[in-house]
Amino acid sequence: MKIILIFYAILILVSILHVVSIILKKETLRRISKCLIVPVLLAVYIAGGGNKYLFPIPALILGWIGDVLLIKIEKKIHFILGLASFLLGHLCYILTFIQILGFFGSGGTAGTIHIPAVLLLIPPMIVLGIIVFRLVKPPKELYIPVVIYIYTLVAMTLFGFQVFLFNPNFAGLLILSGCLCFMISDTILAYYTFRKLKISGAVFIMAYYILAQTEIVLGILLLKTGALC
Repeated sequence: MKIILIFYAILILVSILHVVSIILKKETLRRISKCLIVPVLLAVYIAGGGNKYLFPIPALILGWIGDVLLIKIEKKIHFILGLASFLLGHLCYILTFIQILGFFGSGGTAGTIHIPAVLLLIPPMIVLGIIVFRLVKPPKELYIPVVIYIYTLVAMTLFGFQVFLFNPNFAGLLILSGCLCFMISDTILAYYTFRKLKISGAVFIMAYYILAQTEIVLGILLLKTGALC
């Protein structure tokens, strides 16, 4: 058995344990399992030969830092630092997608941007950002950080869509789906940050987050190797 298959199995197990711990309100298990998800996914990426695109590694590390910080999301400083960590992680994914598109000597598939698609999608994505902001309703002192974060997510999704346009296959679909799952997860997280968190909300946040990280990583591996193991 290849070692990556072992990491896949561990990732599935840890993810299930985490979701179950949220439902059963097992706080210690929830914290431990949350801190294990991204390191296992990083092991999957490295074991799968993820050495052509290096930016996913800092993206995952920054995501892990954000996970740890948001364990105590009720503390304002933890929320701000966690937001910053995830923001930098999303920027790393954007750089990955730019590299996949063939820029800065990556040997990618396109080396260009599909301009009509950008012009078509920018207006609805701006509207989507406004809708998300109004849904979240952050306090005034967090307006600017939240707006920056929302439109970084929008930019990541646009670049993910560009990757899909030039790679209209399962790998490209995984990457685009991962970006959309990040949009859903982070929107729900931001909404409940300023409200009382329900168990159902916590489950959806983490389920979509795990899907987001996993789909993007597996999509990148599939683009590179043509196989996931």
